[in-house]
Amino acid sequence: SLCLGNNQLTGSIPPELGNLVNLTYLYLYNTQLTGSIPPELGNLINLQRLYLYSNQLISVIPADLGSLVNLHELELSSNQLSGSIPPELGNLTNMEYLYLSANQLSGTIPPEFGNLTNLLFLDLENNQLSGSIPPELGNLTNLHELRLDFNQLSGSIPSELGNLSNIEHLSLTNNQLSGSIPLELGNLSNLENLNLYSNQLTGLIPPELGNLANIYYLYLGDNQLNGVIPPELGNLTSLQELRLDFNQLSGSIPPELGNLVNVTYLILYYNQLSGNIPSTLGNLDSLVYLGLLNNNLEGNIPSSLGNLSNLNHLLLNNNLLSGSIPVELSNLVNLQRLWLGGNQLSGSIPIELGELSNLGRLTLNKNQLSGNIPSTFGNLTNLYQLDLSENLLSGEVPASFTNLINLCEPGNPDPPCNGLYQTDLGYNHLNVPALEPGVEDFLAIKDPDWYLTQAVEEEIPGETGATVVSNDGNTVIDIPAGAAEGLLTILFAPQPDPSESIGVLNFAGNSFELTAFIGEDPVESFAQPLTLTLQYDEASLGVIPEDTLILYYWDTDQLTWLDAVSTCAGGSYTRDLDEDWLSLPICHLSEFALLGDSFDLFLPTIRR
Repeated sequence: SLCLGNNQLTGSIPPELGNLVNLTYLYLYNTQLTGSIPPELGNLINLQRLYLYSNQLISVIPADLGSLVNLHELELSSNQLSGSIPPELGNLTNMEYLYLSANQLSGTIPPEFGNLTNLLFLDLENNQLSGSIPPELGNLTNLHELRLDFNQLSGSIPSELGNLSNIEHLSLTNNQLSGSIPLELGNLSNLENLNLYSNQLTGLIPPELGNLANIYYLYLGDNQLNGVIPPELGNLTSLQELRLDFNQLSGSIPPELGNLVNVTYLILYYNQLSGNIPSTLGNLDSLVYLGLLNNNLEGNIPSSLGNLSNLNHLLLNNNLLSGSIPVELSNLVNLQRLWLGGNQLSGSIPIELGELSNLGRLTLNKNQLSGNIPSTFGNLTNLYQLDLSENLLSGEVPASFTNLINLCEPGNPDPPCNGLYQTDLGYNHLNVPALEPGVEDFLAIKDPDWYLTQAVEEEIPGETGATVVSNDGNTVIDIPAGAAEGLLTILFAPQPDPSESIGVLNFAGNSFELTAFIGEDPVESFAQPLTLTLQYDEASLGVIPEDTLILYYWDTDQLTWLDAVSTCAGGSYTRDLDEDWLSLPICHLSEFALLGDSFDLFLPTIRR
């Protein structure tokens, strides 16, 4: 034996080591050796272990190493070896451990590797290997681990891999594999980890994967899989992590997944899943991460999710969920992230959410939540992201908000904000300014423009009329005397974008809903025209020519955008292109959006 590993040796490997013909162990790992592997090492016919990993070796793997017929272990990982893998290594039929990972090897995997029937571990990950996976690898029935991750392998997964009856770890992630997942993989009864993440796999998830009784980790995400989630996956009671994210899966979430009592990560986001969230998911006592965001899930949030006492991430945003926020979610005392934004949730925010003292990120935006912001939110002192925007929240921002000193400020590049997370109370009906002392100054730092987008509600006597001005001063509505009879309530509610598609038109940054009531009766038209004046920022118009700006309204009968000036007979625009404003009469209330045509660009034709 020659054991010189874990030192600070430099220079190249002496070719004269090839003279030590009785050598059985040669350990030169984890040093600073450079240069190429001497082909003379192929003379060491008695060698059983050759460890050259974690050096700075370059050039190709010598084909001469294929002469080391007694070799049991070859470890060349974490170098800078390049070129193709010599097919001669397929002669080493006594090989049990072959590690060539973390190099720059290219070309194909030699089909001759199918001759290494004593192989227990084959690791070729983190190279630049291409071509298909040789079906001959299905001959390696003693194999315990096969790692081909982070290469450029293409083609389909050979069904012959279903013959690897002893395999425990099969990882093919981050390649360019296509085709369907072979149902034969369901035969791998000893499999503990199946990682097919980040490929181009298509087709259905085979129900046969439900036979993998010993599996702990099943990663099928970031592919193009479609169809339903097989209920047979509920048989995998040893499973600890299930990732099916970033696919095209549809249908409902099988309630049988509630049988996965050992699962800690259940990640199904970025699919097309529909139907209700099964209440059986509340049985998953070990769950720490539930990711269902960006699907088409509907119905109520099951109150049973409040049973998941170990949960620290609950991500349900960007679905079609409705109903109220279950008060039972306040039982999730370990919760660090609660994302419920982008749904159709209504009702008030439960004051009990203020008990989630470990919460760092809370997003409830883009819902229909109403009522006040709970004063108990002042207890959430670990919050650094809070998004309550685009709801119907009203009243005053509670004085307890000043306790939330860890909330991110706009553009803060430091962790945990990282320039990404911030505080947003915009597009609600919150009072401006808040009456509690100190809140205005606090929000001026955390969310400086929060008040600019709040709704404005005014009560106006119909016989006298009045003027309503948006908080940012860019929209003015003049209600003339006699426009309506009785006490008129006008509600101006800004929107970040038009709620309906604008087609080929371009949005000019001003969208709002204008409603009016006398008592509880809605008023949509007026005896005399109202006058709308809109200020705009010419610099933000982009490709929109300024003189094409038109205020459109959404016609609920024709389901299209129409010119708002057409709501009044004989109406016309008044424009001041120097002062950047336009004015028009309106006789009907609806949703409005300032839109314009795109600029037509004509390129000259040059003739010779």
